[in-house]
Amino acid sequence: MKIYFCTLIILVFCVLLSFYLDVKVPEPIEEKLSLRVMEGCLKGLGHFMGVLITLGFTKPFSPFLKSIGSNVYRVCTSGKLWNPRDKSLKITDRLMNGVPVRVYEPLKSIQQSNRPVLIYIHGGGWTFLSIDNNDLLNQKISKEANIVVISVEYRLSPQNPYPAGLNDVANIVSYVFNNARDLGVHAGRIAVGGDSAGGNLAAAVELRPKMRGKIEMLLLLVPVLQAVNTKTIGFTENVEYLHKSMNDPGQVNFFLNYLNLDHSLCDAFQSNLHTSAAFKQGEYKFLFDQQKYLPDEYIRSKELKLKKTVIEDIGNETLFGVLKDKLTNPTVFPLMASDEELSYFPFTYVMAAGYDLIRDDAIMFAERLRHLNKDVELSHIADGFHNALVMFNGPLEVNVGVRTVNDIIRVLKKL
Repeated sequence: MKIYFCTLIILVFCVLLSFYLDVKVPEPIEEKLSLRVMEGCLKGLGHFMGVLITLGFTKPFSPFLKSIGSNVYRVCTSGKLWNPRDKSLKITDRLMNGVPVRVYEPLKSIQQSNRPVLIYIHGGGWTFLSIDNNDLLNQKISKEANIVVISVEYRLSPQNPYPAGLNDVANIVSYVFNNARDLGVHAGRIAVGGDSAGGNLAAAVELRPKMRGKIEMLLLLVPVLQAVNTKTIGFTENVEYLHKSMNDPGQVNFFLNYLNLDHSLCDAFQSNLHTSAAFKQGEYKFLFDQQKYLPDEYIRSKELKLKKTVIEDIGNETLFGVLKDKLTNPTVFPLMASDEELSYFPFTYVMAAGYDLIRDDAIMFAERLRHLNKDVELSHIADGFHNALVMFNGPLEVNVGVRTVNDIIRVLKKL
């Protein structure tokens, strides 16, 4: 109860702040007020956290700030103080392989033994949020796709950097595969998916050799898949939109948390000086080549279409020498996987949002799979933004959020 009271107080502060903070929202979005309220609340939350840290009440990324942040974010995106439970579902919190999960089961198919199952991994930059933030989304998916959903409460950074969260996801995938009969699901109908950092973990777990053959479908929703180029075409085109919330360049701090790196490197990452000039044109270039893997149809600006051929001749060789093993590790950043590693991928659904800062990660990954003749579907939501998939109902509902979630359900019905 205390946490909900604190959430309400902070939310009021954030809403008041939103009225005098300007925000540029994607032009095609009709429900601009919803995005302005969401953006203003999250800006206000950031300022509020900053004050608490400055006054010495807490430390950056502390469990207290994470709890407050996750609750305020949930209310800012859903418009609801708490999540109602759908009576057509059985919803259970439990442990699997020592990892906390929330299981959603449609009552109409609960007696069946060959049910499909989605292992869902929430986003939050490997640092924030929890299974509560995707609770309403997972309820809708479970009910409308008639699928069991297992939402994973994996360990977060910086307290638990890579590979802690990925290990948790791998443990759940193995548990579900090995105990499918007891869970009432089919071992050949396992999907793994997630949004943002969750999409990263979904792709990364498939890249572990021991996982091959266990996953039938991947859903990579607005995933973060690389950190070698922080100035992609998509970044340049979208950074002015929702600049202090979903498209805040300061989110490179999440990379540092996950990689257990010092935050003094933030400026180097933001300036794209954390790799070297030689690397940008060397043996790894073909893995993230925007000229090859970013078709013009996904770029709105005519000027930016011409910049795909430009390769920055800047970097820091010494710093990159320290970071190279982390930045090029495929189970940290899946876009760095070799063609051979990607050749084992099952059917993969990749969702990209047109106004997302990391839009190009999703597009390039899907294009690489397509070039390998893999079974892949790229859903490019041209008017989408990074967290549209959690704004599909309630007072802050946006049409693109509804369409985004419906498309996810459409794909899962094929499992």
